[in-house]
Amino acid sequence: MKISENKISESKIELSFELDRTDIETDLQASCKRISEITEIPGFRKGSAPYDTVSRHVGGEMKIYEEAIEYIVNRVASKELQEKKYETIGKPDVSIQKIVPPFGVSFKVTISLMPKIELGDPSKIKIKKNEVKLEEADIQKVIDNLLQMRIKEALVDRGIQKGDKALLDFEVKRDGVAIENGKSTDYPLVIGEGKFIPGFEENVIGLKANEEKKFDLEFPKEYYEKSLAGKKAEFNVKIKQVFELEAPKLDDEFVKQLGADYKSVDDLKKQISDNLKLEKQREEDERFQMAAMDELVKISKIGELPHEAVHEEVHKMVHELEQNVAQQGMQFEDYLKSIKKSKEDLEKEFEPKAKVRLKIMLCAREFGNQEKVEISEADLTKEIEITKKAYQNQPETLAKFDSEDYKNYMRNALTSKRIFEKLVEKIAK
Repeated sequence: MKISENKISESKIELSFELDRTDIETDLQASCKRISEITEIPGFRKGSAPYDTVSRHVGGEMKIYEEAIEYIVNRVASKELQEKKYETIGKPDVSIQKIVPPFGVSFKVTISLMPKIELGDPSKIKIKKNEVKLEEADIQKVIDNLLQMRIKEALVDRGIQKGDKALLDFEVKRDGVAIENGKSTDYPLVIGEGKFIPGFEENVIGLKANEEKKFDLEFPKEYYEKSLAGKKAEFNVKIKQVFELEAPKLDDEFVKQLGADYKSVDDLKKQISDNLKLEKQREEDERFQMAAMDELVKISKIGELPHEAVHEEVHKMVHELEQNVAQQGMQFEDYLKSIKKSKEDLEKEFEPKAKVRLKIMLCAREFGNQEKVEISEADLTKEIEITKKAYQNQPETLAKFDSEDYKNYMRNALTSKRIFEKLVEKIAK
């Protein structure tokens, strides 16, 4: 096997590999076995056909080489990178140069090197901690939600009033043509929540079941659907049912129904207050930690970021956005249309943020190395056991917590958490 190195730039190296048949024989035999295990070959059980027979059956040895090449690249390149102790960032770029059965193969691997980092002095970072404050309105909001979840509905034969719930059909048109997603059946609307555009609720107040009404409204100028923003449309509404909503009274009896931990209204308010304080403190701690890392990036010297690494980070950000859009029940293509942007437009917009994220990751990594931040197996096991307890009634989910992928994910998450906490300690001193 012959390996040569070509330094393309300060941040990029190209490795060329030339392998003889003897270097890849084991890989070819393994590839042959994999092929034979999924291929019907007359006269042989799956996985038992000899190399020459498999080669003839699949149309030549090239098929075996092609199946083996990814394994060959991963094995050989990984070993070389480990032995040379290259610190890389982003995914390597692989280029197959030559596959010549029954002889060897050659390929090139281009890697982006980790930029040089000179960390600033964390003790020079000055950030003000915000005092965690809890307003009475915060507690009341939680209580209102608890009451809202236990509201009783009573069907009534009268006109809609504020606070009622109406079940209705509606259709929205512009110039006599129905707009996209502008029609709904049996839509539940609570009057007073303001879920529709201004003026809609006012127009249905007073209507009874089985009554219909047509009216015109103008969409707000800042409406998210730009094609409708500031435009007038015709609404056709039919009321199906009207419900009077009765919220439970906040008293000790109501509180006791929430669970054995609550004994009185005062007890409920105290526990809500304690939980909110913990949540607000957690949010402030995270804000402070992130602000500290931002400042560390600002006072540190970071070498040139490889273009490939930035490009990869941009793609991660786009993928994250796609997942968020999907979770909201929307197609990504429809989302792009609504904001009038292409995927390429988003990639250009995300590039500056991607560079910031990379710099934070690099500085956090370097700081963790300097501080010798490590997660012990005991710490990892303890955290996984805590997670398992939360899913003990979901055996299908429990199984994934023992996988190596999840362990690596959890180890990385704990390491990141420890790094940020260590940085805060340095600032505090």
